[in-house]
Amino acid sequence: MKMTFVFGATMLISLARLPGSATGQEMPDSARQAELMAEYQKMAMPGDEHKVLYALAGVWNQEIKFWPEPGAQPLVSTGTTVNKAILGGRFMQCNSVSGEGELTTQSLIILGYDRRHQCYTSVGFDTWGTYYVTAAGQYDDSTKTMVLYGEDEDPIWGIVQQYDMIISIPDKDTFISEVVFKDQAHTKGGEPFKAVEIISRRAK
Repeated sequence: MKMTFVFGATMLISLARLPGSATGQEMPDSARQAELMAEYQKMAMPGDEHKVLYALAGVWNQEIKFWPEPGAQPLVSTGTTVNKAILGGRFMQCNSVSGEGELTTQSLIILGYDRRHQCYTSVGFDTWGTYYVTAAGQYDDSTKTMVLYGEDEDPIWGIVQQYDMIISIPDKDTFISEVVFKDQAHTKGGEPFKAVEIISRRAK
């Protein structure tokens, strides 16, 4: 019987730290190795921080506003998103569809919490490009708000986009997503401006 083994990226990184790895660095003694591996395995499991992400699970109806530039009137549309925990509860997968006709947009966002670096993370894809955008940051429980900062170098426009992705959760049946641009190309040299606001309400 032919057997195929598929290793994820984090598994490979973990294996690279085992004795015998060709790292060119001196390995810690066996007791310390066992201690490090135990800590690594602990960090590989979802923690209390992931409960913030679980609050986003479900089917949601969306009201969407998009501002193409500062001072412009917003473009308004509606959409839906289906969010579910994946990979043993380590990440939240958000599949969204919005708009209609030529403006129909499909998006996939993977939210997570990196227990090694103690920050929330976002990786996003959509049908407006063949690339991805990322952001990372913290959640403030007092305001129920997550602020993730990201940068993206655009070789076509020759700019580095700088932005905050903000998710606030005012109650169990509502969450609000915003994108605020901070780079000069988007702000026209002015204050940071909100380009996207999505109000998601839990479908009944």
